[in-house]
Order: sequence, then structure tokens, then C-alpha cells
Amino acid sequence: MRINPTTRILHFLMIITVIYQLFSGLFMEVPEPGKIVGWSYVMFSWHIIFFGWLGFLLASIYAAIRLAEPGQWVRLIPWFSKEGRAAFVASAKEELPGIFKGQLRRPENQGALAGAMHGLGFTLLIMMGMTGAYVMNGVRSDGSMTTDMLLFLDLHSFFGVLIWAFLVLHVSMVIYHLILGHRHILDIFERIHINWK
Repeated sequence: MRINPTTRILHFLMIITVIYQLFSGLFMEVPEPGKIVGWSYVMFSWHIIFFGWLGFLLASIYAAIRLAEPGQWVRLIPWFSKEGRAAFVASAKEELPGIFKGQLRRPENQGALAGAMHGLGFTLLIMMGMTGAYVMNGVRSDGSMTTDMLLFLDLHSFFGVLIWAFLVLHVSMVIYHLILGHRHILDIFERIHINWK
């Protein structure tokens, strides 16, 4: 299995975007009229204007690329296909018991369980981007929000908690693979060679 340069670039950009979004969410403040602009306000602006839209765009591009590849969409989002659900259940039955015995499937042997987990990650990012965009584009000039916007703001925060959990589990599984000697897990970080011809 070779990871193509597009996937590597998108993965790297996604790491930067997600880490900024998660950590800025802990420290940023919503700017208020008459207050001196500090770093917490700048972080908020970058959160919504640059990194927020970038994360949503990257997740959407990745989803579109996978949609164009036969079989990849069903592997990442198996829930709407009978064959996809069956493959996921079979993969989960085969792989989950081995997780606690140090018998993880090697990353180069793509399984339905790993595919569905990656699909869950970018689906969460798309949902977080959509809820954040809804709130950002609907806030009134005085900063007030309607009830539906408050609901979407709560959903945005909820998806943020899920992404924190996903990130911790994702990194933990990478470390676990490395402990078991599965070096191919680092192929995603291989240097990108571009042929300019």
C-alpha cells in the first residue's frame, strides 16, 4: 500500500488545522466593542475566519476525492450500504478482540474497521465546520443570536469534545502500532517527492 502525495498533504494540513482549532477554542475570547484587542481576540478571528473554513474545506476535499475512488467511500462511510455494514461488522469481530492481546492488523492491510474510524474523523470535522459556519454567518451585528443559532453553537461545542476524544484515540492507536513494530503507520509522513516534468 502506498499513500499518495495528495493524501499526505491533506493529512498534514488537517493536523495543523485541527490542533490550532482545538487549542484556540480553549483560550480565545469573543471580541467586545470598546475593549483593547489582545491575543485571545486574534485567536478567535483566526479560529472562525481562517482555520475554521480551512478545516471544513480540507475535510470536504478529502471526502470528494474518496467519493471519486471506487470502493473507498463505502470503506470510510459504511453505514448506508449493506455490504459496507457487513464488512465493518466482520472486521470489528476479527480485530477488536486482538486489540487487547497486541494483535493489531498491520496498517498496510487496510481493514473496514480502520476505514470507518477514519471516516468518522472527517465526518466529525465536516459537522463541526457546518455548525460553526451556521453560527458565524448568523450572528447579528450586536452579537446576539437566535435560538437555533444557540442550538448550533452547543452542537459545535459537542462536536469539539468528540474531536478531542477522536484525536486522543487516534494518536494512541498510532503509538500502539509503533510499539508493535508496525513502521508503515508512519508512511503518511514520508517526504513528498513532486515530479515537476
